[in-house]
Amino acid sequence: MPEGDISPLATAIHQLVQWVGTGRSVTTTGELRVADGLELVQLLDTGDHPCGGAGLDRLSSARNLPVLQSLLSLAVEASLLRTQRGRLIQVKKHARQAVTVEGVRRLLVENAHRTAPATLAPDVGRSDFGDAVLAALWKELSRNRHASLVVSELTCTLWSAVVPDTGAIELAPISGVSADARAQFAEMVALVLMDYAQLGLVAMDPEQTLVQLTPIGSHEADERLVPAAGPDSP
Repeated sequence: MPEGDISPLATAIHQLVQWVGTGRSVTTTGELRVADGLELVQLLDTGDHPCGGAGLDRLSSARNLPVLQSLLSLAVEASLLRTQRGRLIQVKKHARQAVTVEGVRRLLVENAHRTAPATLAPDVGRSDFGDAVLAALWKELSRNRHASLVVSELTCTLWSAVVPDTGAIELAPISGVSADARAQFAEMVALVLMDYAQLGLVAMDPEQTLVQLTPIGSHEADERLVPAAGPDSP
């Protein structure tokens, strides 16, 4: 499996942030101007249709460039960009870190860790469910760092770790947890793994059935699994 050390996602968002520079004007609804949207489609090679979709004569709004919009949304979510007084600007707090692709990647990794618990939490009535799943995920990835894991088996392991005595994820509802919630859980685990793969932390096969930590991910796992220093720590 490829190591996945290079993150095209981080590279694209780094280019986007550098393009914004000292600021770019947006429309009254907070959208990029059409001309700027088309420029970014070319610069970032997003693959968006230049007219906003097949069969359309021209682009009426940058909102109709879905891949570009997803990059913008992620940059805002990761506190790299924000809109202020009719302009899209860099967030000063992270401007220095955003100068390099690796700096951008690190901010995106932090954002992925921050948002993963909510993604991993179907309606199971436990406020700590997502955090527990994320901790179990990194524990399993770290424990098996030199081997590829089958994603479906990993999902069952995570479910069993946070919902004890339920058996396989396909079993009938137990402890008030619906089968729909467990099916959604499997989908959400796959989404989180794909997010981490885009950032070079894990590698997945083309069918997305196998997953393994990359060297970068292995280092990340070590950092996440270091116990927090207590008041009596030296």
